[in-house]
Amino acid sequence: RMQCSIFLVILLLCFCSLVIRGDDQSENDSTSKNVEVTEGETTGDTRYVLEDFVPLSKSHLWKLMMSFYDRKGPKSWTEGGVPNFVTSNSYIAKAYSKMLRGFLDDCHARRNDLNIDDSKPLYIIELGAGLGKFSFHFFTAIMDMQKESSFPFKNIVYVMTDFTDSNFNAWQTHPSLQKFFESGQLDAAIFNAVEDKSITLHRSKVVLSPGSVVNPVVIVANYLFAALCSDIFHIQRGVLKEGLVSTGSTLNESADPLNPAIIERLSNQYRYKATTASYYNHEEGEEANWRWMLTWYLDHFSASSAASDATVMIPVGAIRALRRLTALSSQRSLVLSGDKGNSGLESFKGLFDVDLSVDGSFSVMVNFHAISLWFASQGGYWVLDPHEHSYLLVNAFVLDPPLKKQNHQEKLPSCTSTACQRDRLERMNRQMEVLSNRSVSLFPNLLQAFEDYTVKFSPNDYLEVYKTLFAFHNPSLDTLTSALRFADWDTDLLNTYSLPLLKLSKDLNHRTQKVLKEGMQLAWKNYFCSETNIDVVAEIGRFYIKIGDFDSAAEKYEFFIKLQPDSYVGLNNLGICYMEMDRREEAMELFQKALQLAPDFEDPKYWLEILNEEAMDGYDDEWDDL
Repeated sequence: RMQCSIFLVILLLCFCSLVIRGDDQSENDSTSKNVEVTEGETTGDTRYVLEDFVPLSKSHLWKLMMSFYDRKGPKSWTEGGVPNFVTSNSYIAKAYSKMLRGFLDDCHARRNDLNIDDSKPLYIIELGAGLGKFSFHFFTAIMDMQKESSFPFKNIVYVMTDFTDSNFNAWQTHPSLQKFFESGQLDAAIFNAVEDKSITLHRSKVVLSPGSVVNPVVIVANYLFAALCSDIFHIQRGVLKEGLVSTGSTLNESADPLNPAIIERLSNQYRYKATTASYYNHEEGEEANWRWMLTWYLDHFSASSAASDATVMIPVGAIRALRRLTALSSQRSLVLSGDKGNSGLESFKGLFDVDLSVDGSFSVMVNFHAISLWFASQGGYWVLDPHEHSYLLVNAFVLDPPLKKQNHQEKLPSCTSTACQRDRLERMNRQMEVLSNRSVSLFPNLLQAFEDYTVKFSPNDYLEVYKTLFAFHNPSLDTLTSALRFADWDTDLLNTYSLPLLKLSKDLNHRTQKVLKEGMQLAWKNYFCSETNIDVVAEIGRFYIKIGDFDSAAEKYEFFIKLQPDSYVGLNNLGICYMEMDRREEAMELFQKALQLAPDFEDPKYWLEILNEEAMDGYDDEWDDL
């Protein structure tokens, strides 16, 4: 009986050993799939490996993303499905301009050590400018506030950057950007945000290199950090683990491994293995800042009252880009960034793989909390969007180098116990609290602008309300004008309601006509031309014809005809404008060209008869039929 009992105990111990070994194996070499398949395809059990397991930030995935934007260029947004309105509208541009003004006012008040020389350029560098739509809106908003700004507008230089020639080349001839380029205050450059250390401006030929910029550099990054390389870490039972990814596809991609279509049929696998907080050991002298960041996460999720297993994304590409750009002005900088992401620690709890969001290309959630830790490690400042569950988070960061020289980052002790980790975390949190409290006195105007345009009513709030404005059924003129006024006379919204607006504006009193005319002027000022919204130019022109302002109507139709030279309706309406402006020979040429394009079109025939008979009476009320 004793022998039997001993035998049973041995069996039980062996079983427990197998369970424990299996559990340890799953912890240190867990494998999971992240599969996305195009409609109509099935994966079955077939998976073609494009790359074996490597750290996420070094994986083939990012090459695929760059290939997508490089091959598609501006069509990434107009045809490729990549969203852009949420970070490219007049409201977010206005919000950024108010925060910029607050920052400049704080610097001029000498509350901080970011002294500004009004005689030197203030460079605003936009990363990943893409279509250029945000650049257009932000520069317009800066122009609008020039009388209020403490910094001379004439010394502001806005620099659009992107890594791909296709976007860069498109800006050079874009009709909405030309007047800004010609002013000399808008410039452009090819710039790889993760790798390049200097920026050569295309038009002025100025080279921005480390330490060469006198004033603080202003960095803008909208919907970009989510597209730059990241790493993934698990913190499991107090152990930090790096994530490794094997990129695969459901089809054999050997013919073109950089084909952007692969993104739609990715089949990725992940593994995790133990590492240390000294993981980043080749960061151009900033290894201590990265160690500080990883140590904070390890201690928080291992030793604090909020301890739990966690998954932490580190936005490697974003931080490296910021390191290189802030170096241009010896780290003196303001950073404004709007992107999809996380800033609250609750979202990191639990163990999971990378969530790739496919939208033509793909993107990942940006860990803005990690970026704030990177700024804190250098004595910098941050203010994070509190709307954690919003699609778009807008955040601001500041570096002030004299404070950095005061060695605000204490040397972190090595820890082998939970008590030591808890004490280490408390010391780091005290440092961050000191910085957070100091920012209130150093940057009150920046913080107030952030409160007004992000906390109280954010760009994401604007997006949510804006989307509801397209659902009106038989709206009144008052409803339409209120909606358009809220949207800053956004041309997409105007285009949607142009027909009912024109019908409702048939018989206007002087006051209402004045309101609509001012609105149309604002719509024209905010108009950014793209392949998908050219028709709205003609709609604005039609409105001006209806109210008898033929000079303004002609300006719109001249622009429209440059974009759509074979539009016989546009040619006809421009002819009407010229006829009313007593430019009869030009009007006749336009009517004749319209007839050549559309022989059955009756309107130009009618106007040609009028011109030929030199009888200009009797058509004052014809505009309602346009």
